[in-house]
Amino acid sequence: MAEKKILIADDEANIRELARLYLEKDGFQVTAVTDGVQALAHIKQTPPDLLVLDLMMPEMDG
Repeated sequence: MAEKKILIADDEANIRELARLYLEKDGFQVTAVTDGVQALAHIKQTPPDLLVLDLMMPEMDG
């Protein structure tokens, strides 16, 4: 079974890192970005299986 891909979009580094660590520990492939613009670009290029999205970020909100 292929590793599930998760994209985390959050402007707070400590939240991104903590979520990434827990998800990778459970066997997920995790990518983290800092704003909605980066998230949208990543989704267009490599659609994730799940998106964890902060609602209030710089550039473009979730």
